[in-house]
Amino acid sequence: MYTKPRPVVDPLVIVGILLMAFMLSRIFRDRAEAPGANDTRETITLEIPLGAAAPLSNPATPLLQAQDPPDPAQIIAPYDAYVLTQGPHGQSYGHMALDIAAGKGTAIKSPISGEVTARYIDELGNPTLVIENEIYRVTLLHGDYTVRLGETVAIGQPIGTESNKGNTVDRFGIPCQGRPCGYHTHLNVFDKRLGQSVNPLPLITP
Repeated sequence: MYTKPRPVVDPLVIVGILLMAFMLSRIFRDRAEAPGANDTRETITLEIPLGAAAPLSNPATPLLQAQDPPDPAQIIAPYDAYVLTQGPHGQSYGHMALDIAAGKGTAIKSPISGEVTARYIDELGNPTLVIENEIYRVTLLHGDYTVRLGETVAIGQPIGTESNKGNTVDRFGIPCQGRPCGYHTHLNVFDKRLGQSVNPLPLITP
């Protein structure tokens, strides 16, 4: 009985076929996994130069408003903490003032927001500083003042340091010129609405 011989397949051909199938499957898989392969939307990249501000997420968002102007009626003590060394005095010549002390070299703060309208040494040798706004005119004496005439100052801004210059005396009434005593600030407040000096103590007491 005659039997037809089976065809002989070269093993190298089989290996080649398998290798080609493997490579084709890898190609199709890589294309399927590529970013945006199934996404037809256009991608837009926004580049911002170094140092430039990023664009607002909502251009309609209002910008911050400028700070409100200072309240001319607001007034504070020239020191954070102080000792009252002399109560209201000077009424006899229409002045009315306080003497307060915080210690030699302590920073003096502007009691109000306003303009420095005068800076001079009076007839008694007292360094004098005047700050005023629409409501108050504040006069301070005896300090080492650092602000200039015409300068605009904010309430609480340092304007000098406590000293004993001018007509200062110790508790016995002896002049302090050349002696380490009498350090204080003489504070007068003139209320323009009333047209007269007022007692500063209620104004600067919290």
